[in-house]
Amino acid sequence: ATGSNAQIAKAFGTHESRYVDQQENKTFFANDAAASVPTALAKVVQGVTGLNNKTVRTTRLAKPKTATPRDTPSGVGPAQYNGAYNLDKISADGTGTTVALWEFDGYDSNNLTTYDSQFGLSGPAVSTVSVDGANYDSSPGQGQGEVELDSEIVRGVAPKAQQLVYEAPNSDQGELDMAAQIVSENKVSVISISWGSCEPDTTASSMTAVDNSFKQAAAQGISIFSASGDDGSRDCTRSTSGSSVKAVDFPASDPYVTGVGGTNLKVNSDNSYSSESAWSTAGGGVSTQFAQPSWQTGTGVSGSMRTVPDVSSNADPASGFAIYTGGSWQVYGGTSAAAPLWAGYASLFNQKATAAGQSALGEANPKLYSVANGGNYGSAFHDVTSGANQDFPAGTGYDQVTGWGSPTADGLTSALLGGGQ
Repeated sequence: ATGSNAQIAKAFGTHESRYVDQQENKTFFANDAAASVPTALAKVVQGVTGLNNKTVRTTRLAKPKTATPRDTPSGVGPAQYNGAYNLDKISADGTGTTVALWEFDGYDSNNLTTYDSQFGLSGPAVSTVSVDGANYDSSPGQGQGEVELDSEIVRGVAPKAQQLVYEAPNSDQGELDMAAQIVSENKVSVISISWGSCEPDTTASSMTAVDNSFKQAAAQGISIFSASGDDGSRDCTRSTSGSSVKAVDFPASDPYVTGVGGTNLKVNSDNSYSSESAWSTAGGGVSTQFAQPSWQTGTGVSGSMRTVPDVSSNADPASGFAIYTGGSWQVYGGTSAAAPLWAGYASLFNQKATAAGQSALGEANPKLYSVANGGNYGSAFHDVTSGANQDFPAGTGYDQVTGWGSPTADGLTSALLGGGQ
């Protein structure tokens, strides 16, 4: 629906004004009070969106404190992360699978080509899918590094997977339209999300609308992996509610999403797994919005609300990834890097499942928790038992900084395929 400012005020009991975000130096419009609807419509209106165009989602990307552009790669490359997590032992490359990258900015295809060339990777060309007319590729903004990080790590894990980069306006309306478009087009089996916001500062109606699309994704057999955040158990540190509030990140907290936490990974000289500890600012904790799902068992966490994350992988910028962006090599970390790694794994799994005559991974959490609570846990996951974020320590089994741990990909694949899931 469209209307004048006066009509909007009359219909929804709120007033539209223009504001300036001094930190971002951007002008935006927004409503000055929560929208309301007549009582007669209350049962059929789930939410009202589009009343503001404020930037709402930020990247979950972290750089080393002394980060400098380089002419040659520095950091963890495909050989290291594929070797450490046994991704190279699955005998798959993502052929026949398609991954959606959930983005609010664009990329330069030349940077992706340079990454592929450096590491000897080849696969289908990355394609952009516009949402609400957004297409940032001719002039990418500050989020360019995020988009290219996501794409390059998926390429490193599953080089033959098709990548569709969905680009949307960075607003509540843009996000929910992107979610709806991805599931309605139904072209992908995996979604990778590296943008988020803390639950207390996320519009409730927006979460409801996006959650509905995630329910549809689960019904259609689509896996969703989302970064758990880079501010530890105080996810609002860089937003309105502030660092005194214990909070988790949305959309990682959504029950239909696999929230991916972060670790510091050490790799041996032969690219095998050495050790892993929790990254001190990996997102995790207890949701205030979503009840504990029936499948979230065996965590040892009391209470009735969903906990995050579910799994984890390398994210500490101190053990960061070699990424080519902006015309140079950078070292990037953040749970932004962990989510696409797991999305790449899901692509490999789906290829193997198809060959075995089984269904795609689909809604991953019920299956991952089933494996974690069974006899194959030790061969399917690296249990990360050291380190902590602000409020939660890593420990044996599940914890609220690394979840069940990082993948031992060949063992996890065997457990998922052979466990009658």
